[in-house]
Amino acid sequence: MPSVDRYLTDDEELIYVTRQHWTQLVGEFVVLCVTWAAAGALLWVLPSGKSWTDAATYAVLGVAALVSLWFWLIPLMKWRGTLYVLTTKRVHMRVGFVNKTGRSIPLARINDISFAASLWERIIRCGTLKIESASEQGLLTLKHIPDPEGLKRTIYEAMDGDQEHRYGAEERTSRPR
Repeated sequence: MPSVDRYLTDDEELIYVTRQHWTQLVGEFVVLCVTWAAAGALLWVLPSGKSWTDAATYAVLGVAALVSLWFWLIPLMKWRGTLYVLTTKRVHMRVGFVNKTGRSIPLARINDISFAASLWERIIRCGTLKIESASEQGLLTLKHIPDPEGLKRTIYEAMDGDQEHRYGAEERTSRPR
């Protein structure tokens, strides 16, 4: 995992950080393998000793490299650029590799957390977590995260700790001694 200290404020502590589940890249990896197997097969059947063979070889390798870039490397960079962070104060989502976007919801503003997981997602232990907040944008969707039920439980525990910290401090200072 990358260092997430740059996303934290001075009074925040990191609780949980994750990316999308690794199975997001399985389809892209299969496309990569099929692309290079097809390129190898085409290079195998190309006749040798012809004047156009070198140009055809470079064309096959060029197309395979472009397909690999488009269908494997770009999705890999998108996966690496998607990061979900839970701190003692907020839930933060950062998406993007070149163009980055981020969204945070303070724990005090969270109204509801729900998760969804199909049978296949339950088998591989991933799913989608939806966090509803009391704001204009309202909903933060964390797709394909590992162990969505565990993250939901961790968020609720962090919310309880945040409320205890905020209201417990107010209660101690407002009580007469």
